[in-house]
Amino acid sequence: MLTAVNKVLDRIEGLAMVILMLVATVVAIIQVIARYGFNNSLYWSEETILYSLISMSFLAGSMGVRYSAHICVEVLPVMVGPRFDAYVKFLANLMGAIFAATLVYYGTRLAINTSNMGQLSPAMQVPVAYIYAMIPISGAFMCLRYLWVLQHIIQKKPFEPLKMDLSAS
Repeated sequence: MLTAVNKVLDRIEGLAMVILMLVATVVAIIQVIARYGFNNSLYWSEETILYSLISMSFLAGSMGVRYSAHICVEVLPVMVGPRFDAYVKFLANLMGAIFAATLVYYGTRLAINTSNMGQLSPAMQVPVAYIYAMIPISGAFMCLRYLWVLQHIIQKKPFEPLKMDLSAS
């Protein structure tokens, strides 16, 4: 089941990253044209770009688990040897899952509290709770990814992270 969820997350994250990058790029280009071509700045462009980049950063946390790209201490498994390697990996991924669950819990509280206060972003007048909702969403994605890796470790199946291959093959 987690494998199917993982495939769905791959598509959601990939699509969201493309859309967010496209929004940030297009808005930045339009802002440059407006500022230098028409001598008139868009008041909402910086905020849009900033929120797009923040959202991409949080989504990248989940993708980092999938691509096995997070910072890790690689000397520890070598020091403990192959016998305890699975235990070290299990503990590391369990701590990652706990961190992700913490993001979900506190991120949800932050989004709800901000929503209750009715705080709006300065330029676009969008509820800031929508922006903060990215924290628990990405935390949930990370948690599911960590559970998927933990499942592989428990079942003694090899975990193969996605390769960051840019070729068309």
